[in-house]
Amino acid sequence: MTSQHADVELLLPAEPESVGLARQMVRGILDSLDWSEESRTDISIAVTEACTNSVLHAYPEGAEDLGFEVHAWVEPERLVVAVRDQGRGISPKAPSAAAGLGLGLPLILAIGDEVAFTSNDGVTEVRMTFSPTSRQATP
Repeated sequence: MTSQHADVELLLPAEPESVGLARQMVRGILDSLDWSEESRTDISIAVTEACTNSVLHAYPEGAEDLGFEVHAWVEPERLVVAVRDQGRGISPKAPSAAAGLGLGLPLILAIGDEVAFTSNDGVTEVRMTFSPTSRQATP
């Protein structure tokens, strides 16, 4: 994982309520950019999905005291958002009732211009790069 100075950084507990805070943070950055409402909404959805994955899948049951991080920075004509946790990493898992529909990662890949999944030194990161013309989640 490359080190990048983030414009905004959040460290949040791995709880469902934290996902909304992360989404609001990213939406605040997006609202300051002159991008379409549709792009801002879809990017917010992708970030929500990445954060939800950290909350639901990163840690074993009973590890609520662990958290996840959201880092975001603006580059020329791009927004980069990295969601990091110290969980189990991203790997195919057997379907279970708690796993949800399994649509989060495909949705992130469909919306982001670039999406990278890395796992180094016990830190898993989903890094998403978006532009004003990022693909849309809906036709």
